[in-house]
Amino acid sequence: MEVFGVLAMLGFVVQVIVLGLLAAAFPLFWVWMLVDALLREDHEYQGGGPNDKVVWVVLIALIQVVAVFYFFMVYRKLKRGSLPVPPPATVADELVPAT
Repeated sequence: MEVFGVLAMLGFVVQVIVLGLLAAAFPLFWVWMLVDALLREDHEYQGGGPNDKVVWVVLIALIQVVAVFYFFMVYRKLKRGSLPVPPPATVADELVPAT
């Protein structure tokens, strides 16, 4: 019977250590994703809208769990700085209809 008590206590200790490491690692991960979202250029976001960067930064800053979604939806899909900067749009481009 003492073996079961020792195994149960060992399982409890391992559980506390693992949860402690996760609790210490998640704030670092959150800051890492927030910094990446701040440094990423607007054209590097998948949606391509002008407010994608602002939306991601606000969501990550206010709701920390969103950093996990950001990691899989943005960070892993495209490394920061790997896309060339698109040419700036001119007034002439907007006036001429695409054929």
